[in-house]
Amino acid sequence: MSSRQDKMYELESLMRYVYKVLRNEMNEVYENEMSRNEFFILKTLYEQGSKKSSDLSKMLNVSASHITAVTDSLIEKNWIKRIRSIQDRRIVDLHLTDEGKAKLELFEKKKTNFLLEKFNDFTDKEIENFISLFHKLLKMDNK
Repeated sequence: MSSRQDKMYELESLMRYVYKVLRNEMNEVYENEMSRNEFFILKTLYEQGSKKSSDLSKMLNVSASHITAVTDSLIEKNWIKRIRSIQDRRIVDLHLTDEGKAKLELFEKKKTNFLLEKFNDFTDKEIENFISLFHKLLKMDNK
C-alpha cells in the first residue's frame, strides 16, 4: 500500500468491519433482549433521572417516532414507565422502574466483562493510544 488514499480506504473498511463485529457481539452481550438504544435510554434515566421523550430524541439524534417505538418496548418489558406531570398534564416524563434498574445493572456488568475480555490482549498503553486517537479524530470533526 503506497498512497495515503489507499491507507484511508483500508482504514475506512476496517472501521466499518470492526464496528459491525462489535455491534453484533454487543447484541450477544445483551442477549438480543435489548437494543443499544434501549440500553442507552435505560442508562440515561439511571444516571440523569426522568426525561421527556423529546429530550431522549435529541440526545440520540433520532426521530420522535423512533423514541416512541423504543420506549413503548421498554414499557412493555416493565423497565420504564410514563408519568404525567402534576404541574402540567401535557408533559409526560419517562421513569426507570426497579426492574429496569436491575436489568440495566445486570447488562452493564455483562458489557464491562465483555469489554475487559475483548481488550485483554491490549496493553494499557495501547488502550490509551486508542483513546487518544479517537479524541483527536473527534476534535478534528468539531473544527
